[in-house]
Amino acid sequence: MSKTAILILAAGESKRLGSPKQLLSYKESNLLLHTIEQFQDIQNAHVFVVLGAYFEDIFPQIRNKSVTVIKNNAWMNGMGSSISKGVELIRKKNLFDRVLVTLCDLPLVEASHYQELIDLSISSRKRIVQTSYEDTSGVPVIFDKSLFNALSYLSNDQGAKALIKKYKKEVLKLSSKTPYFDIDTNDAYQKLLELS
Repeated sequence: MSKTAILILAAGESKRLGSPKQLLSYKESNLLLHTIEQFQDIQNAHVFVVLGAYFEDIFPQIRNKSVTVIKNNAWMNGMGSSISKGVELIRKKNLFDRVLVTLCDLPLVEASHYQELIDLSISSRKRIVQTSYEDTSGVPVIFDKSLFNALSYLSNDQGAKALIKKYKKEVLKLSSKTPYFDIDTNDAYQKLLELS
């Protein structure tokens, strides 16, 4: 049975926001719990959450959820270090055929889109399946297990952009039905609340 590791990146310090975006109230919950919730009905998947900054504040909120929490002590090195830390553990478990990487602050991405990405990854056998928006492409993105080794060496703040560029002939894109919307500032958060 084909299995998918879900890797939610939630280790950043939300510098521009000034408080942990992971815990911002959203739909009677918070942004991180909402993201975790999106995967509860996806079959043959397990959720991993990478925490770093604000670990002591965030961990108690998710400790009772069916997720594996990974602590990234080098979170200040950026997204690449969190992907690396997460994929290292996923690779060691030797159970998963792919990893779906997403962020804790993409609340408009629906569970159906995550399911479509996984289905497309399985049916196409492409090594990378990426989400495309009107003017950009990015997360959520799926990487085949043949790229786990390369992902485990990431370290900078660019995430996996260089790796996606290197394997661009192996990339399939899935259009998002919702616009790209992440929460980096209080203005963005207020706009989200208006949209919701």
